[in-house]
Amino acid sequence: MGTRHAQGHFRPQGKRLAEALAPVTLLTVIFFVNFVARQIAGPSLPALEKELGLSHSHSGLFILLTGTGFCLSQLGASLVAARWGYKPCILLSIWGAAAATLLISLSHSVWLLYLLFLMMGMAGGLYVPSGIALITLLVQPRDWGKAMGIHELAPNFALITVPFAATLAVAMGSWRWGYQGCATVLALLGTLYLLRGSDVQARPSLPSLALIREVASQPSFWQLSILISLAVGVETGVYSMTPLYLVSERGFSLAQANELLGLSRIPAGFLVLSGWLTDRLNPPIAIALALAATGCAIIALGLGPDSALIPAIYIQASASACLFPPILSMASANSSRESRALTLSLSIAVAPVVGGGILPAAIAVAGDVFSFGAGMAAAGFLTLMGIFLVRR
Repeated sequence: MGTRHAQGHFRPQGKRLAEALAPVTLLTVIFFVNFVARQIAGPSLPALEKELGLSHSHSGLFILLTGTGFCLSQLGASLVAARWGYKPCILLSIWGAAAATLLISLSHSVWLLYLLFLMMGMAGGLYVPSGIALITLLVQPRDWGKAMGIHELAPNFALITVPFAATLAVAMGSWRWGYQGCATVLALLGTLYLLRGSDVQARPSLPSLALIREVASQPSFWQLSILISLAVGVETGVYSMTPLYLVSERGFSLAQANELLGLSRIPAGFLVLSGWLTDRLNPPIAIALALAATGCAIIALGLGPDSALIPAIYIQASASACLFPPILSMASANSSRESRALTLSLSIAVAPVVGGGILPAAIAVAGDVFSFGAGMAAAGFLTLMGIFLVRR
């Protein structure tokens, strides 16, 4: 990230969090609605499949294309921000997501939906690098942790909100109402951010191809990418397929499945235990414990009796939320200061495709070929195998 103004002066150190709370809060709200727009597909899939006559594999492809688009735009976001600045990049993300959600709500063509879900992922991916970088420029370094803590409330509360929003949309008449609601709120947020949103003169530096090659040539980078992909997969990937699984194979109604999914995320949304465990036990042990608990819970979700479903879903939600702090802490400790930001951004860019796209798509294919339960169990065993990567 660049450290100078366009005029050549050093950038300011930022304000105290109390003084910058308004712009940080606005960015958090934008992140929240953007995340809801990308995640509402999962709880809406049973109704979408029924209306359009789709197979589970088609539904999984929607999730995969969203993750692929997110990855592609992550790789290009730094180029957009370097040329135009952070605020235009964030506005492009907001209005791109608004357009995608509106068109999804109007589309009856499967092939057009494929393109629109890809567009949705690309719009969402543009926000993340610029939003986080802008917060570090608006807030002084001593308050970065608190500012990021506020910002990270967005995905946690989005995962709680999404199932209830999808259920409400279906109760109103169609899953399409959920996307139309997201489009409306995003358009309003885009207008608000255009008029009142903060920006800085600093621009990120263009990524060095030599440094990219250096990072990509290290085995530790690919091991880190797999771990982050597993974390994304067991949190949002399994999350997106759970309602379809419960409705298709476990006899739940859509309202019951989405209610359980939303309530299960409440403990995870307020979970601070992972940070304490990371400091007390060290990151590798914390990661191994979280992977073990998550993997066993997913296996129980797929193969266990009906009485095990609710405890398994709650444990999976809470344990998977414990993965990110120790993984990112371990990644920072095992990378140089010069390559740390690039290592994290590249590994995080891979995760939405592998964990957020390929894994749920594979579970959906298993739902057509074998059973959803078998796909869930396979994801659980794959999660347990991640423990062997931690030692490396």
